[in-house]
Amino acid sequence: MPTLELSMIVKNGAASIARCLESVRGIADRITIGDTGSTDDTLQIAHSFGANIVLVPWQDDFAAARNAVLAHATCDWIIFLDADEMLDQAAATQIRSLIADPRTFGYDVTTWNYVTDAGFRSSGEQARVNPVIAPETGAHPAYFPSSNTRLFRRDPLIYLEHCVHETVADRIDKLNLHRRRVDFVIHHFGYVEDAAVRRSQKENLYYSLALKKVLGSPKSYEAVLGAGIAELDHAKQAKAALPYFEKAIGLSPYNPGGWVYNGICLTRLGRYDEALKHIHHAISLDPANALASSTLGDIYLQMADHKNACSAYESAIKLGDASPLSLAKLGAAEVNLGHTESGMVRIETALSQSPDNTELYDIYATAAFLAGRPVDACEVANRRLSMRGVSAFHFVLAATLHLHTNMHQKAQAILHDGTRCFPEDAELRNMIASLGVLAC
Repeated sequence: MPTLELSMIVKNGAASIARCLESVRGIADRITIGDTGSTDDTLQIAHSFGANIVLVPWQDDFAAARNAVLAHATCDWIIFLDADEMLDQAAATQIRSLIADPRTFGYDVTTWNYVTDAGFRSSGEQARVNPVIAPETGAHPAYFPSSNTRLFRRDPLIYLEHCVHETVADRIDKLNLHRRRVDFVIHHFGYVEDAAVRRSQKENLYYSLALKKVLGSPKSYEAVLGAGIAELDHAKQAKAALPYFEKAIGLSPYNPGGWVYNGICLTRLGRYDEALKHIHHAISLDPANALASSTLGDIYLQMADHKNACSAYESAIKLGDASPLSLAKLGAAEVNLGHTESGMVRIETALSQSPDNTELYDIYATAAFLAGRPVDACEVANRRLSMRGVSAFHFVLAATLHLHTNMHQKAQAILHDGTRCFPEDAELRNMIASLGVLAC
């Protein structure tokens, strides 16, 4: 009977590693853990599960670290997990028969990455409602899927590549060996359990490694797309991201991901006509792509084509987009079309689902004013001024709403507060000048 080894790299995973190791009890014949510098109780917990410990110097390269651990493996097959992951129970009934198949050298496993916001997206995947297939996941409202070859035959010719988003899939394919997908999943809790500082550190690391990866693999579609996403979503640099997405399309023209992200990027740059062409092409390649449909809605909303925006958001929601933001934008488009009651209900529902999503307050304030509810609009706009991420725009919006509601003194006070926070903002100063108000 073939044997199975759990191979891991860890650092300060004491809060979750017991759950991970418990999930492979009775499945893995051996556990080998490479520690890259833990200062908590990670190693003591690992020892309690009978794990073999290897000390691995960290060199900003996930593949190198995993290969260092892989070098100590002795079993016939390898499965790799992280400390903040857990193997689903369904794996127990499948793995033994899978590794007994002499024709297959690797299995692609889907990871469910749990998030606190159904509006989350990553690498072209929109978050989905969590159906709670494992009790440990019940507190988390949504997840987004990703896939990697996590289960593979131990062979000196099969090893991990790439400094981030490391995989053995490329090696297996280059060797013309067979790999296929399995039905069970891996549960990943890092996005919902990491402290804010730790999550920020991870994201900064992944950003730098994504740029490093593309330098080493300039003709890899995944590497190029990943670098673009890092620039767009992490660095917030749409201009820097666009060349990567254009190159990704050239490398893999039939993959919708490059077209979708190119469309998102062009939308952020205000190039709506070009963005429309890219998103329509992405939908022609993959009509079931929810992110493409929601992006189409965003473009039409920016172009004030509210009828087509409604259709696009409705399509995205039917395709599984559970984002409160898409629901709110659908409501905003309906309000602009005169369907004020149904539109405001959608926006209020979205806000109740995600009360910490600050963008929803901007949508609510504007839509409420259009719906003939100016007092509600002003109240929500005021509340937004005390929340995180406030900008000069929010002071301008709040002041404008109060002016249109004939609350001139309140508007003046908001403008004064805005200029104290953003003294160089021209729009705030222009509004003050137009009112004949002297800035403090």
